[in-house]
Amino acid sequence: MSLLNRTFFLSIIFACYPINPILANDDSNRGSKEEAKILLDRAVNLVKLNEVVGFTMITIPNTGFQTKDLYPFCFDKNGILLAHPYGLGNSIKELVSEDGVKVGVEMLKNAKKNKISEISYQFPIFEKGVLTDQTGTKTTLYTKVNNYVCGSGFYSD
Repeated sequence: MSLLNRTFFLSIIFACYPINPILANDDSNRGSKEEAKILLDRAVNLVKLNEVVGFTMITIPNTGFQTKDLYPFCFDKNGILLAHPYGLGNSIKELVSEDGVKVGVEMLKNAKKNKISEISYQFPIFEKGVLTDQTGTKTTLYTKVNNYVCGSGFYSD
């Protein structure tokens, strides 16, 4: 196996590992800011390595990228979700929060390479793959990677 193939293979294996054994043993249903950042870092590293593999692994279940109420996502310069477990192909530019924040537009405008930014807004609470009737404060960590924006959000209340 060539060095390049071995590096690629090991990167894929690393990206698939559980978030962290200490965090994985937490019995809460809600993810934390720390866990969202770990997911975002892993997603960014994988997308930098291979966009197609990264987007695929972020989107499909059971690849280690969906835990508790957390998942990473990525979209292109037009706001189309290229990696998302529930909204693949939708436009994030259309996403307006309960409190009027144009979440996708703001992320597109403010995302910078090698810098994690935050945006907070009111959003329906996500449980077991479904948005509920309850609303909570959601904060999304996001950054620019290659020609895309990737993020991962968590609820703070």
